[in-house]
Amino acid sequence: MSISTGGYDFEVAALSEKASRGKLHSDFTSYVATNGGAVDPAAAASALYQYYKANHKELIPYLQIDSEYINQKHALVSVTINKTKLDPVSFSTTGATTHLNQSLQTRGIYSAPGIAAPVYHGAIGVSDSGVAGVDITVPAFEFSVRKKFEFVSTAYLLAMVSMTGRVNSGAWSIFSPGEALFLGGEGGEDEQNWVDVTYHFAARPNEFAMTVGNITGITKQGWDYLWVKHGEKVVGDRVLQVPEAAYVEQVYHGGNFNVLGIS
Repeated sequence: MSISTGGYDFEVAALSEKASRGKLHSDFTSYVATNGGAVDPAAAASALYQYYKANHKELIPYLQIDSEYINQKHALVSVTINKTKLDPVSFSTTGATTHLNQSLQTRGIYSAPGIAAPVYHGAIGVSDSGVAGVDITVPAFEFSVRKKFEFVSTAYLLAMVSMTGRVNSGAWSIFSPGEALFLGGEGGEDEQNWVDVTYHFAARPNEFAMTVGNITGITKQGWDYLWVKHGEKVVGDRVLQVPEAAYVEQVYHGGNFNVLGIS
């Protein structure tokens, strides 16, 4: 394997692959550099760096080039590519907590002898003062995506800010509109002055044909908020709290997640 660039010819002197324990994986290649005259190791290293930058841009964050004289007409240029094996995506499915005033169904009603237990049509924790409800765990998928950039503009950072706290207005990645919520991101420069950015998201599925009490056919996007209005219903000598209407509220603006440059 030979490379000609920047006025130098590079012939492979040694090629080996080595791995250390842990997360570091290194590829090592040595070249003999010549230019038909007196060589300058620093100039040879610079020429090879420009070659990698033009042809293997993705390797620049991991690239280390060292050079030294062999003799006046030959330089030894060593290339080490240190790749840290980092998962680009991390995730959690531990769920989120939400407050419900209505159950999916009432599995049983048990009353004391001689007492006719009222039917609340799924309302939870009913008392004279209202419906108390209960906190439950619901499906929630939280994940982070990591990406490196050679350069990040102010306009891109402002786009990230504008997308924070928004849901996807169109289909994005594996998610239908309204299912993914951008929680924001953070980043900074690494040792090679590349910008390392981590994006954080949460996702909830859209729901269709939901039922609340006797109310059916409810459609809700993942991050919409569903609440139920309870009314009073007189049954015999009792005034019961029962669901009268269900409301689906949009609480997050939509946004075009494609401006983030990830999918």
